Amino acid sequence: MIKLYETNSFIKECTARVISCEEKNNLVYIKLDESIFFPEEGGQYADTGLLEYVDANGENNSVKLLDGQIVDGAIIYQTDHKIDINTEVLCKLDWAKRFDRMQNHSGEHILSGLINRKFGYNNVGFHLSDDDAVTLCMDGILSKEQLLELESEVNAIIYEDLPITDSYPSKEELGNISYRSKIEIEGQVRLITIGDDKQTVDICACCAPHVRTTGQIGILKVTSVTKFKSGVQISILCGRRALEYINHNLDTLNTLSGAFSTHPDNLPAIIDSLKKDNQAVKSELSDYKEKAIIEGIVANPQIRCIFSNNQLSAQNMKNIYNVLVENCTGYVGLFEGSDEEGYRYYAGGNGLNARELANLMREALGAKGGGSEEMIQGKTDADRMSIEDFWKKL
Repeated sequence: MIKLYETNSFIKECTARVISCEEKNNLVYIKLDESIFFPEEGGQYADTGLLEYVDANGENNSVKLLDGQIVDGAIIYQTDHKIDINTEVLCKLDWAKRFDRMQNHSGEHILSGLINRKFGYNNVGFHLSDDDAVTLCMDGILSKEQLLELESEVNAIIYEDLPITDSYPSKEELGNISYRSKIEIEGQVRLITIGDDKQTVDICACCAPHVRTTGQIGILKVTSVTKFKSGVQISILCGRRALEYINHNLDTLNTLSGAFSTHPDNLPAIIDSLKKDNQAVKSELSDYKEKAIIEGIVANPQIRCIFSNNQLSAQNMKNIYNVLVENCTGYVGLFEGSDEEGYRYYAGGNGLNARELANLMREALGAKGGGSEEMIQGKTDADRMSIEDFWKKL
C-alpha cells in the first residue's frame, strides 16, 4: 500500500481502490492500494474519515472508516459496511482530528528533543489521547521550575516557525546521523527533522504525520508533572487543546475572583485564610464533640464500645479513649468513621493486654494497626454491626 500520509500529511482527500474486504467477528476490515489514513501506531490513534463511492447500480454511497491497524505487517481498516473488491473510493480524512493530533505530536517532539539535549534523558513512553492531555515519560527527574523553562524554550521555537521535514536515509547515511528513537527499527527508518541547517532542534525516528512548520503547533502548555518510576511523566497540550485548557482555567479563575469580589492575584491569600478559618472551626467543633462524648461515658460507664462519625482528630480520640479506659471495665474501643469509609480505632483495657485484643480484632474484623500492651490503634473496614457483635462476645 502506498502510504500517502507519510510523504504528505496535508492531503485531505485521495482516490483509492479496495483490494480486499473481510468480515471477522461481525467487524468489517478492508485494505486499500493507497491511503491518507494513518493507522494506530507509535502511541497515536488511527485516523478516521469517510469512503465515498458509486455502487453497481450507479447510486452514491459512503461508509465510515472507524479504525486502522497493522496486522502481520499489512495495514487494514475497519469500516461500518462492506465494500466490493476493486471498488474505487474517494477517501475523505477527518481533517480537524488529524491536525489536532499533528499539533500535539510535533510539540511533543520539540519538548522531548530539548530534554534529551539539555539533560540527556530519553522519552520512554508516549500516548496521544484525543480526550486527555498528551503524556510523555522521561527516564530522569525534572522539577516544575525546569519544565517552566523548557516550556518557554519550546514556545520560542514555535514562534520561529522552523520547518518540519521527513526523510528516508539509507543505512550508510543513518550511521552518520545523530537521532532519537524509542525502539530498534528494522528496515527503512523515517526521520522527522525539526529545524534547518542553521538550527536543528531535533531529529527523531517517527512514523506519524506532523505539521509542516513549528508555527502551526500554535502553543505548547505543560499541564502537570508527576513522578513515574525512576523519572517523570509530563502532560502537555498544544494548539487548539492548549487554548481550550487556558480558556477553561481562566473562566474558573474569573468566576472565583467574581465570587470574592477581588482581583485574581488575591485569591491564593484568601483561600489560605479560609482554609485556616475552616480548620479552626473544625477543631473547635471537635472539642465540643469530645466533651459531649466524655460526658456520656461518665454518665453510662457500661458502654464499652463507642462509635462516632464526627471527624474527631487523633488527639480527640486519645482523650476520649483515656476516659473510656478509666471509667469502664474490660476491653473498650472507640471507633471513628462509617461503614462506607471504614473506622479508625483506639482500643485496649485497664490491666489487660491490648496486643492480645489486636490479634482477635485482626482475625475477626480484618483490623490493621498496632501499639503497646496498654493501647492499640489502627483501621478496620468491618461494618458497625460486625464490630458490635465482636465486642459483645469479648
